[in-house]
Amino acid sequence: MNQSTAQYRIKIYLVFLLCLFFTVDAISLYINVKKTRQQFHTFAQNRGQAFFKAFVVARRWNAMHGGVYIFVTENSQPNVYLEDPLRDIETKEGMKLTKVNPAYMTRMISEYLKNDSEVHIHLTSLKPLNPSNKPDQWEAKMLKKFEEGMSEVSDVTNQKGVEIFRYMAPLLVEESCLKCHEKQGYKIGDVRGGLSVSFPYTSYQNATSEALKRIYIIHILFFIIFALIIYYLGRFIVRNIAALEESIAHINQLEGILPICSSCKKIKDEKGEWQMLESYMRRSSDVKFSHGLCPDCAKKLYPDYYKNDLGKKGSDDL
Repeated sequence: MNQSTAQYRIKIYLVFLLCLFFTVDAISLYINVKKTRQQFHTFAQNRGQAFFKAFVVARRWNAMHGGVYIFVTENSQPNVYLEDPLRDIETKEGMKLTKVNPAYMTRMISEYLKNDSEVHIHLTSLKPLNPSNKPDQWEAKMLKKFEEGMSEVSDVTNQKGVEIFRYMAPLLVEESCLKCHEKQGYKIGDVRGGLSVSFPYTSYQNATSEALKRIYIIHILFFIIFALIIYYLGRFIVRNIAALEESIAHINQLEGILPICSSCKKIKDEKGEWQMLESYMRRSSDVKFSHGLCPDCAKKLYPDYYKNDLGKKGSDDL
């Protein structure tokens, strides 16, 4: 493996690791963003449910008592849609009272809430007795879904440039409801109508935006920190690999000028010590040696064998 191949493979691995972390970080960001949006939507939905349940309990209490009487005032007029011979009564003292049934009570409390807070309650039905209880387009759509079996619904709609959270659940016919609605063909358990709860979603949107901002910052910082770690770690590894490959190249080859004794031909090593040429070569490389004599050395060392030029034969095998 040469130097460029080793470094290339390391870089590919580090890029893959960075892409893998980016993918994990992006998936985590998506999940956390979705979860945060759902969480604040659930907070708003719980608020809508609380209002709905409170009204259902109050309506049930009213129906159990056959309605309640209140004093007739400028703001509390008799319910013209209530057909009851005892709708209006007068005390011995001359005080006028009018009966308030569950539907009329819901409407009166809704008006009070609307004036005193941002919460709007609307009692509605596909077959309302009171025209003011006629559903809007969104409510009519939800009422049809209730008849198909849906238990509740919540949504965020835009009304005149303002985001409004809307919660709605069905009102089922109970035995106490039949006194007024049996003639409309309702039976116990039928969907009589629905109660919608609406309020501005701005505060929830602001809280969601702040939470999402923190989530984005955390995930971006994590990615930047990890990317920097990968960069400097990769740089360190590549440099070390380059140095290691360079060292291996130096070991496997002789380079530079070697000091050689002009007389005995010994070599001066890196420690400053003089060694035999073959010892140095054997230690510094993978060279293997075989021994023999050149013709000139053979004549010099063994002159008797080379009389009459006989020493030329087989001298390389000695």
